[in-house]
Amino acid sequence: MKYVCKRILMLLVTMVIVSLLAFAAFELIHGSAAEIMLGTQATPERVAELEAELGLDRPFAVRYLEWLAGFFTGDLGISYSYSQPVWELIAPKVGITLCLSLLSFALIAVVSIPLGLWASRGHSRVGDAVGTVLDQLCMAVPPFFTGILISWLFSITLRWFVHGQFPDLGADPTGAFRYLFFAAAAIAIPRIAMTVRMLRSTIQGEMRRDYVRTAISRGNDRGAVLRRHVLRNALVPVVTFLAQTMAEIVAAGIVVEQVFAIPGLGRLLVASISNRDYPVVQAIVVILAFWVVLAGTVADIVNQRIDPRLRLGGAS
Repeated sequence: MKYVCKRILMLLVTMVIVSLLAFAAFELIHGSAAEIMLGTQATPERVAELEAELGLDRPFAVRYLEWLAGFFTGDLGISYSYSQPVWELIAPKVGITLCLSLLSFALIAVVSIPLGLWASRGHSRVGDAVGTVLDQLCMAVPPFFTGILISWLFSITLRWFVHGQFPDLGADPTGAFRYLFFAAAAIAIPRIAMTVRMLRSTIQGEMRRDYVRTAISRGNDRGAVLRRHVLRNALVPVVTFLAQTMAEIVAAGIVVEQVFAIPGLGRLLVASISNRDYPVVQAIVVILAFWVVLAGTVADIVNQRIDPRLRLGGAS
């Protein structure tokens, strides 16, 4: 419990730092937000008037603290482009992107662990060579290109879904899930290849250790030793690796949402950056960063439960 509390405290401190950096970054960008909103009608008088109306003439620390407190009340400011509260704008899209990220992560975990176990058993040289080539190929192809191929095959050719017509998540969750599955597959495929390769290497290294040879020499079944002892030790670095892939999943999701025309946070983020809609960009950056940091925190807690040595270290 002490370790869990410590990790949660570190998460909160990290998110405060991230929010400060996200807020401060746009302070360094040339040009006032009032000038952006007024466009060609920006005069010194009108800029000063709008800055006072928006509260941009107040000290940085005051504005940051108010903005940070807004995260707990849902008051994230007003969008420059849409002239509506930021939270009302991004709230419908949070669920879509969250579902896409979790579905991608689930595909990686569910597919890569059995494949990693199968690959670690050792096969013929031809099978290993074919597996290595496929593994390298999957890792080399970027998610956006995989998404294009998946759209061409399953949307245009097989017509399993209609590209560009994303069903409403609340009205048709089954249709939305089916649509998101193909996008999640585009994100997951290269990371499945990476995870399988890492798990295979880790398990093969564990199988050469003394405790495994001793257990097998005493008549224990090789498969049972692999499942009960080797896999548990091998999962520690793999769980950490899977948590680290959350950052890659979030980054890939931003691109894949463009390919599949998914109305999520990634698509809104790209549009808001183009429109220099800073309040929207700040909010989305902090939300996506929170998902990544939360994944790392959960991975650390899970690893501590898996490995007794980490529990002893956390208690000291």
